[in-house]
Amino acid sequence: MFDNDILVAGADPGFGAIKLDVGDTKVLFPAVISNGSERVFSTLGHTEQEGSDLDKQIASLDVIVRNNSSGVERHFFMGSLAQSLNPKESHYCWDEDKSTDEEAMALLLVGIALAQKYPKVNVYLGTGVPVKYYAALRDKYEAELKGSFSVVFQSGPLKGQSRSMNILRSRILPQSYGVYIRETLTEEGAAINDKLFGGYVVVIDPGFRTTDIATFHDGIMLDPPNSFSMEKGLQWAYSSVAEKLKDMTKEQANPIETDDKELDKIFRVNGGYYPWNNGAINLNPILRNQLILLATDISREVMKTLKPLAGRIHTVLVGGKVGEMLFEHMQLENKILISDPQFGNASGFRVMAANLVNNLTRKVSVEA
Repeated sequence: MFDNDILVAGADPGFGAIKLDVGDTKVLFPAVISNGSERVFSTLGHTEQEGSDLDKQIASLDVIVRNNSSGVERHFFMGSLAQSLNPKESHYCWDEDKSTDEEAMALLLVGIALAQKYPKVNVYLGTGVPVKYYAALRDKYEAELKGSFSVVFQSGPLKGQSRSMNILRSRILPQSYGVYIRETLTEEGAAINDKLFGGYVVVIDPGFRTTDIATFHDGIMLDPPNSFSMEKGLQWAYSSVAEKLKDMTKEQANPIETDDKELDKIFRVNGGYYPWNNGAINLNPILRNQLILLATDISREVMKTLKPLAGRIHTVLVGGKVGEMLFEHMQLENKILISDPQFGNASGFRVMAANLVNNLTRKVSVEA
C-alpha cells in the first residue's frame, strides 16, 4: 500500500472511452466532450441515475478543469452528458498526440479526479499510446503528462467539490503492452505466469478506432513488422451500421442519418434498439454481421504479417471491450480472452506505475 496522498493510476484514454484503474476503483466513461455552458432547462425533470455515487457522477460530468501552472481553466460537458446536452458539438478526441490536446488531457484529468479519495493527491501515472505512434510520442508524453491541475464538479453527487492532482511522473508503453504486463507481473514485479515469458506470445487489442498487435518473444516486445497497428476498429463497424440504417429508412421523408457517437450510445444504453415511430429498430443483427467481418479482417492481417512465426505462437491474448465483442469470431489458434478485458491495458499500466513507485522507494531506502 502507498501513502494516502499518493495515487498510483493506470489510464487507457482510448478513442472511444476513458478507462482508469487505481486498484480499488475503476472509472469508465465515453471519451466524448464539448464546451460547457450555463444549464437552464436540462436541470429540470427526473434525471436520477441508478447505481453508486460514482455511477451518478459519471452520468453528470459538468466540470471546470484548471491548469494550476498556467491559470487557464475551461468549462466542459463530458461523456453521456455531452452527448445529451450538446449533440451537435460533442465529439471524440481523435488526435493521436493526446499529451498536447487540451480536451484529451481534460478527459484524463477528470478520470483521475473521479478516482480520488482525497481532495489533493500526488499521482504516478502509467498510460499508453497506439503501437504505431509509440516511438514518436513516448518521450513527448512523459514530458507533457505531468504538472498541477484541478477539477471542479458543477453537478452530480460531487457538485461544488474540487479535486486537485499533481502528476509527478508518467510512464508510457505501447497500448497492448498493458495487457501483457497485467497477465505477467504483480505490483511488486514478481512473475505470475512463467509460460508467457517463454516463446512467442501475441497480444491483440482491438479498440474503437485502431487495433494494436504486439508480439513478444521470451518476454521482449518485438519491433515492427511483428508489432503494429491497424487503422480499423469498432468505428468501422458502426459506419457500416449507419449506412444500412439509412438504407432501411430511405423510403421515409427523412431517412435516419446517425453517427458513431449516437450508435455507441444506442448499443450501450438501449441494447442496440434504435427508437423509431411506434417501436424500435433492432440493430444487433446488423452489428453482429459487421463484427464478424471485422474479426475476420483482423485475423487475416495478423496471420499474414506473422506468418513466419505462426507455428511457434503458443498463446494469443485478446484484450479490450471490442476484443471481447470480436473474440468468438477471431480465426486464430491458441486464443485466450483475458479476464475483465476492457480494463486490461489500464490495469497493466497501473501495475507498471506501481513498479515505478516501488523502485523509487527502494532506491531512496538504499541511498539512505
